[in-house]
Amino acid sequence: MARLIAFDVDSTLLRVESLDMALEAALSALPDAAGAKKRLHDITNAGMTGRMALRDSLEARLQLAALDRDMVARIAEELRKRVTPGMAALLRQLRAQGDELHAVSGGFADLLEPVLGDLGFGRSEIHANEFVYEGGQVIGLNPDCPLSRNGGKAEILNRISRPAKTTIIIGDGMTDFEAFEQGAADKFIGFGVIAQREVVLAAAEWAGESYVRSVNALASLLKT
Repeated sequence: MARLIAFDVDSTLLRVESLDMALEAALSALPDAAGAKKRLHDITNAGMTGRMALRDSLEARLQLAALDRDMVARIAEELRKRVTPGMAALLRQLRAQGDELHAVSGGFADLLEPVLGDLGFGRSEIHANEFVYEGGQVIGLNPDCPLSRNGGKAEILNRISRPAKTTIIIGDGMTDFEAFEQGAADKFIGFGVIAQREVVLAAAEWAGESYVRSVNALASLLKT
């Protein structure tokens, strides 16, 4: 059966968290850079494990440091070197099999579009949050974007899914499992290669879904 496969981006297609990478660069200039980076990681993890609402996590992270268009562009270029090993080949294999691929991310389009373009995703296949700028400075996020809130991935999948296709969502966070749990995907595959989140593993096991710890294992699951 034809498939639509939705990939999370941060800590799945990429081996980093893109927003955190940008913010860490900005935080490096602070006197208490180490402490600020720890707060950043704690907030990120709280959002990824469901202990903090996604929008609260995104807004709290954006308040930690100042970003501007130049830094966003510089980090976007750096992210092109941070693809999870083996992932580019897997995406080529899936497209050769006839699968329809989408990138669905709680990250930000301005950071992610260059690397996702490298990985073969067209504009219509990239779904991500949007920065709001004022005078070249990032001042927040677009609150109207579904991916800025919990349940947003389900909204996106419901919009792009096809009745004749099996929909699969792959990712490391609870927002990915949440989309499956809400009925927007037929299958969930937890991705524990980059970040291992026990709550996601437990959720996958509880639901009888898969959880992988290598790209090879993911490729085997998706082979047709």
